[in-house]
Amino acid sequence: MRAAEKAGILRHCSFLGGAEDSVLEALAGVSSLCQAAAGETILTKGDEGSTMYFIASGTVRVHDGDVVLAHLGAGEVFGEMAVLDADVRSASVTAENPVVLLGLQRDDLWRVVSSRSASLKSIIAAVLQRERGIVRDVTSRTLQVLAFEKEMEIGRRIQADFLPEHVPEVAGWDIAAHFEAAREVAGDFYDVFQLKPSRHLAIVIGDVCDKGVGAALFMTLFRSLIRATSLSGFLRREGDAVGVDADEADEAAQVRKVLLDSVATTNRYIATTHSRSSMFASVFFGVLDPLSGDLVYVNGGHESPMVFGAGGRHEVLEVTGGVLGLFPFARFGIAATRLQPGDLLFSYTDGVNEAKNERGEQFAEPRIRDAAAAEWTDAAGFLRQVLDGIRAFRGSAAQSDDITMLAVRRIFY
Repeated sequence: MRAAEKAGILRHCSFLGGAEDSVLEALAGVSSLCQAAAGETILTKGDEGSTMYFIASGTVRVHDGDVVLAHLGAGEVFGEMAVLDADVRSASVTAENPVVLLGLQRDDLWRVVSSRSASLKSIIAAVLQRERGIVRDVTSRTLQVLAFEKEMEIGRRIQADFLPEHVPEVAGWDIAAHFEAAREVAGDFYDVFQLKPSRHLAIVIGDVCDKGVGAALFMTLFRSLIRATSLSGFLRREGDAVGVDADEADEAAQVRKVLLDSVATTNRYIATTHSRSSMFASVFFGVLDPLSGDLVYVNGGHESPMVFGAGGRHEVLEVTGGVLGLFPFARFGIAATRLQPGDLLFSYTDGVNEAKNERGEQFAEPRIRDAAAAEWTDAAGFLRQVLDGIRAFRGSAAQSDDITMLAVRRIFY
């Protein structure tokens, strides 16, 4: 490329808009022609740099990792900040398509313009104009972030309304829950409610895949579907008084039917209506008879709850099926256990056992058993024991996932 063509490229760049022709010709003489292929990294953030680039043709992307800061095309310049203040590169630049560039070294720039006041003024004006643009952009983005944070806070409050404000008080039972989101909104959920008109108690805990707003939306959907379908299964129908006058065998059969129907309906609805989202949830859904302590449950791919009892008794409740929401005709099994006086049922999401410390180690199930073996007096105290153990284990490491726990203890003898 001839010097006159280079000077023409520089003349159309706003960075040198006020420079004299003699300056442009001098800079063209010391500039170098270079090219970059599509996808090629031209500058890397943090590198030392002494060259600025004028774009003759093509476009580049200015970015910090995956965050795109700007798209630049013909007539624009990049790399000038490291040249002007001799600092490291403040961002990376990657070619979006084949680009042709003119490279100009720091020493060559200052040697040419240092004695030409008009050119210096032009450069200063161009830098100030860019700084004003940055200020406007930062202001705009700050306002967007503030609006987003406000919306997220509203979302957090709405989501909190989908979780029980208080767990039910049931004679002979001590029930406690703990929910701690890793972000503003969460994908974990839990629910404890009476299956009226029966005496049975529904115990639900789940974890929607992924994190953030999408998981939070599906959390509300899973929780609402499970509650609505299970409650409707116990509604009085004409000539049907299940839970009031029916014999024990009939009621046990009805409990199992309601449990399976609720899980199957929820799974089928998500898997068919929202199949394109590929969202699913692991769910433990148990139905407890407060009189006998009998617990029937479906564990759809969830962390296995544990039962801790007198004399060091420790039972792990099995998984009875896959996660909910992927396959519309998935089959789920039912299992059962009986909570004896003094037994405590502990269910949790993987934010508990997979909590990590600074070395990347996981909290894991043995530490949960250690918490059970320590001193605690009630269900809430047990959860505090586990939570304190997680925080001590995690140290300065950030909470990486939502933490949700339920403890149900049989206290009468």
